[in-house]
Amino acid sequence: MIKALHQTLARTPWLLFLGLSFVVSSVGNGITYIVIFSELIRLSVPATSLALAYVLSTVPGFIGSKIGERYCRNNNPFQLLIWGECLGMLGLAAPFGAVMAGSVPLFFVAQTVSAFTIGMSFPAMSKIFKAGLSEQELPVATSLETLIFACNVILGVGLGLLLLGRIGVTSLLFIDLLSFAAALLLLRSAKSHFSKTFTPVFSTTVSLRWKTLSGTQRRGILLLPLLAFAGAPAMALLPGLVPATLSGEEAHSMALALLFARSLGQLVGPLILNPDKFEKRSNSNMLMIACLCAFIACYGLVPFSPSIFLALALVFTAHIFSNVVFALAIYTILKQFDEHLVCAAMAKSYRLQMVITALVSIGAGYSAQYFGVVTALYLFSGTGSVLILMLTLGGHWLKQRSVMLQADQK
Repeated sequence: MIKALHQTLARTPWLLFLGLSFVVSSVGNGITYIVIFSELIRLSVPATSLALAYVLSTVPGFIGSKIGERYCRNNNPFQLLIWGECLGMLGLAAPFGAVMAGSVPLFFVAQTVSAFTIGMSFPAMSKIFKAGLSEQELPVATSLETLIFACNVILGVGLGLLLLGRIGVTSLLFIDLLSFAAALLLLRSAKSHFSKTFTPVFSTTVSLRWKTLSGTQRRGILLLPLLAFAGAPAMALLPGLVPATLSGEEAHSMALALLFARSLGQLVGPLILNPDKFEKRSNSNMLMIACLCAFIACYGLVPFSPSIFLALALVFTAHIFSNVVFALAIYTILKQFDEHLVCAAMAKSYRLQMVITALVSIGAGYSAQYFGVVTALYLFSGTGSVLILMLTLGGHWLKQRSVMLQADQK
């Protein structure tokens, strides 16, 4: 995948500038992410608040995706990305205020703004990729999209972990501010190069109707929500999975290191896929089930890990598996929907994912207070995995049944 990604970026200037803009922006976002969670952990907020922080870092994207979907129907999606960066820059006022006042609610506001802008960008990026790339280049676009949203790990979260404690948190937030400014300049360059070659197709009349979708299209939309069923509880409870043998500053550092390992796995996941086999892999239900089972198994072992390094390796491995599913889900949507419907399909899948993320994450957070983090993890992620298995096998049975009935009628 790395070779294919390099070749595509070399011959597609607008894609290079677009990718760089999100990489630069992600550096700042990753640093702010570390600032927010380190401050919440330092303030000793309960597991419920940590779960709520995770929910607010994703769920407001529900509204953002609605706005993004409607805007992209008859406007240039690049302009929406530019506005999103501007809004993100303004949203930095919340973490600045939160750090100065020690306000937990303001940290939640910062998470909300970030999630909202990410939700806006999903439909816009799918529209850009569908309009500007060939069918053979879609696997590269899929991997680039997942890399863009996970690269805040190495350059953002990693840098944040290295600098945290060495420079003030307000200085870290100023780095995020500069990253937004640089991202805006790169986005304008990407928009200019894209406009010289392509004219995006706008449509105000075509809408997504569930009844008219094929089984493959419905499956593509449901893959991300199904991933959230199993993955969201584990990710929401991650800071609380620090081994019980650790305490104080050691536990604080371990929680942040777990967040880093999570994002690193998200970064690596798409890179292990062969772009020539995306079509085959994206149609494999067994691959998805196997990856999700591996994800849950790795997370379930983290609290019992006798070694800090083993715990980090387990979280890293878990998210390699989860982001294989994520990459294939994005590819399926880009592949199965034309340029008129791809924004609506991506937005619908994203919104369903956010709803499920909110419900299971909040439920897992409250359960952790009464039954413990480990029990809550097994209860919610395990139930999600069983539900995915039932839905997958049920869908396969119905498909086989339909084929048999058609054969009997003939």
